[in-house]
Amino acid sequence: MKLAAVQLKAGADRPETIRRAEALVDDAAAQGARIVLLPEMFAVPFVQPEPDPDYFVHAEALDGPSNAMAAEASRRHGITVVSSVFEAGAVPGVYHNTACTYVGGELRSVYRKSHLPFSNGFPEKFYFRPGETPPEVVDTGETRVGTVICYERHFPELSRTVALDGGSVLCVPVASASAPMKEVFQLELRAHAVFNSMFVVCANRHGVEGTKEYFGLSAVYGPNGEVLATAPDDADGLALAEVDLAQVDEIRRRRPFLRDRRPELYGRVSAAQTVPPALS
Repeated sequence: MKLAAVQLKAGADRPETIRRAEALVDDAAAQGARIVLLPEMFAVPFVQPEPDPDYFVHAEALDGPSNAMAAEASRRHGITVVSSVFEAGAVPGVYHNTACTYVGGELRSVYRKSHLPFSNGFPEKFYFRPGETPPEVVDTGETRVGTVICYERHFPELSRTVALDGGSVLCVPVASASAPMKEVFQLELRAHAVFNSMFVVCANRHGVEGTKEYFGLSAVYGPNGEVLATAPDDADGLALAEVDLAQVDEIRRRRPFLRDRRPELYGRVSAAQTVPPALS
C-alpha cells in the first residue's frame, strides 16, 4: 500500500488553494496512494498570535467546499482522503478544528480536535471549541486508520488510543511553524511510530503567513521510526511511500508494547500531581 501526505501553502484565495490541493491529491492517487492526508485546515490561512474576531469569516460548514473536494476526490479515485477544516458548527458561534475521513467518497469519521493550545503564538482556545470524543479508528477495507490533529502529537495517550483500537496508520494533519518545535518535530512523530508500532503520516503547510513561517517537513514514518518519505523543502508537494502493512502485526508480536502495558498503575495519580509545580 502507498501512503501520501500533501504539503501545501495556504493562500488567501480559498478556491485557488483548494484547486492546488485537489491537484496534489489527484497526483498522489495517480502514483498509487490509497490513503492521502491533507494539512490542518488546509484551505485557509491559519490563526495568528493575536486573537482576531474577523478570522471567523474563514469557517465553513462540514459539507463546505474544502470537504466537498476531499469527498469527491475520494470517490473519484476510490481512495481514503483525510481532510481538515475550520468547521462552523450547527450552533451559531460554535467552531471546531475538524478532521474528516472519507473512504470511497463516504464520510466515515468526524474528529474534532480535543486538545487546544493557547501558547507559542497559537491562541486556538479563542477560536475553537474542543471536541469531546477520542479519535476514531476507521476500517478502510485495506487497513485501519486513526487521526489526531497537530498539537495533539504532544499527548501520547491519543496515539496510543488509536493503536489500542487496532489502528495501523496514524494520520497527523498539522499547521506547525514554531521554531522550538521544529527541533523536536520529527523526533515526536518517529516516537509515536515506534511506541505504537504503526505507520505515521504527517502533512504540514509551508511558507510565510503573517508573522509565521511554516516549515513543512511533511513525511511518512515506519513502525521502527524510520523516515520513509519526505515532501520537497519549502514547496507544494507530496511525501509518498510504499509500505508493508504486515510489518505492524509482525512488530507488535516481536515488540509487544501494547501487551505489556500496566494501565492499572497509570491511573494512580494524586490530586497534587495533577497540577504542575510553579516555576521558581
